[in-house]
Amino acid sequence: MRRYKSHGKVFCAAGLILLLSICGMFQLPRAFAQTASSADATSSQNSPSSETEKKRLSVNPLTGLATSPGSDYRPLTPGDRWRLYWNQNYTSVGAYFGPFAAALVLDQARSNPYQWGGGVPGYGRRVTSRVGGAIVQGTFQAPVAALLKEDVRYIASDRRSAKRRALHAVLYSFLTYSKHGRPTLNIANLGGYYASSAASTLWLPGHYNVAAHALSDASLQIALTIPVNIFQEFWPDIDQRLLHRH
Repeated sequence: MRRYKSHGKVFCAAGLILLLSICGMFQLPRAFAQTASSADATSSQNSPSSETEKKRLSVNPLTGLATSPGSDYRPLTPGDRWRLYWNQNYTSVGAYFGPFAAALVLDQARSNPYQWGGGVPGYGRRVTSRVGGAIVQGTFQAPVAALLKEDVRYIASDRRSAKRRALHAVLYSFLTYSKHGRPTLNIANLGGYYASSAASTLWLPGHYNVAAHALSDASLQIALTIPVNIFQEFWPDIDQRLLHRH
């Protein structure tokens, strides 16, 4: 009987992820298109070079994040949002590296949930769970950010001081830019973590209080974004000095 219940939860989870992916394909472009403004049209007329465009939409292979400079800020167009949704959630190395790291730090190290056991099999289940949660989080974030006109990228500091840049990275774990280039609470990103944690109770073994699990798990994920954003902030320096790229 327990086996059938477990299989039922897995099928429900798979169905939810499939449904969200379908929504991503068919509904997100509509949401993005509804947020297009005359400012977007003006920016498209003065579009940057293809190299600059590629750089501003590229995803860090270790963090799964794209970066926008705080200075010379260019808001995302509906097309940018659509491409970033796919890049940050499906088609980049970073889209999967993050769930692997979260599964190791937040789950495997604490044997959570304990029913999945340890070793490679247990880690594999936890990674699969985190990948599913990441898809839910990204699919929640993208249309909400479009409707609220929030940027889904990490906004880099324009300061030179390492201490100020580190503090900036901590603050922008909770903030982002509006389309006018002004700091605003990152509602879409933060809300996405709570939505994905709540959704994960569909496939996690055992019985969970949805509200309690969403609060605890999402808060841990948000705490993990702080070192991730600090790494993202200093990634250009690491990339240039250690990897000798220009």
